[in-house]
Amino acid sequence: MLALIVLLCAALVAAGCAQNRSAATQSWSGLAGDGDSLFVGTRDGELIQLSADAGLASYAPYKVPEAVDGQGFPALYGTPAIDGDRVVAGAYNGVVVSLSASNLSAPLTFEIDGNSLTKGIAGSVVAADGVLVVAASEDADQGRLYVLDRTSLTENCRYPARNEEPVGQLWTTPVVQGGIAYFGDLSHRVHAIDVSDCRPVWEQPAELGGAVVAPPVIARGRLYVGAFDQAFYAIDLATGGATRLFEADNWFWAGAATDGDRVYAPNLDGNVYAYDLAGERVAWAYPGETAEPILSTPAVVGGQVVYASDAGVMTVLRASDGARQWDRRVGDDAIRAPIATDGDRVYLHSLDETITAVDLQTKQLAWERNLENVR
Repeated sequence: MLALIVLLCAALVAAGCAQNRSAATQSWSGLAGDGDSLFVGTRDGELIQLSADAGLASYAPYKVPEAVDGQGFPALYGTPAIDGDRVVAGAYNGVVVSLSASNLSAPLTFEIDGNSLTKGIAGSVVAADGVLVVAASEDADQGRLYVLDRTSLTENCRYPARNEEPVGQLWTTPVVQGGIAYFGDLSHRVHAIDVSDCRPVWEQPAELGGAVVAPPVIARGRLYVGAFDQAFYAIDLATGGATRLFEADNWFWAGAATDGDRVYAPNLDGNVYAYDLAGERVAWAYPGETAEPILSTPAVVGGQVVYASDAGVMTVLRASDGARQWDRRVGDDAIRAPIATDGDRVYLHSLDETITAVDLQTKQLAWERNLENVR
């Protein structure tokens, strides 16, 4: 487990601290669906469009451009976002791109400020409330939230403002609801920012006991998120008051999923924890013992929880009691990208750059595609 933690930190931290950020070793971009098309990013900084029915590419991949100063590597860690007729993504070199979703053409770009050797975007760009919201690291220990105009890809505002001290480093994806962006930083704080003017909503950020990488989820008027102190929290949306709910045996790295009644939180200890919102307790944990780490955000589909682990195995659980229904190996490597769903079909992206589509009803493979062959 220690080796995994070192590897995870090296994937984002060491790359930023090194004098040469010329290569990326992993990619954990999820897939975004838009009707008949799927969009996914790669460690080589390519945005790829695939057909949802067969995983075929009609257009050549779009290569994210280099930063103005030529530093950094444009790996795509975050999942692309669909914004009307555009697809948007943020790269690890700090460049945000917006393309036509029909054929990956007509690119617009925006580059964040910061140290050329350490700035970058590790999460997803969020399209919500008529704007684009992105959490970005500007240096090895600091970051800012950027709000961009969705049409021109110019900056509307940023938090904190240019003349204010930045927050902690940001590796996360914000969640935006009701015009408010909620996100955590590596300095143990969770922020609530109005995307219309980038002003904080709470008097003070929520103070947690550890760094926050996982994107939060919202359910029943509260924000739920895990941290690196091995604790899972609920945060009041109005005040930012934080309550420690339960502890696991390792970090909460991946985002949780919810069906409105429970929150399903994966942990690096290999367990998925089902927290009952009404009963305010952990209803079940699967498998209930140390297993392969989970860095992939799960999905809830038709009363089932679907998750994937570093063992490269997709597992389907019954949401009511956590009973295992079935599982299957996916690709030939670990799965760290968020699981994407479309009806009864789930899409998984493993570290060997294989995309797998599985039908939950038939339990059969729908198709499989290695992105290295899409050029």
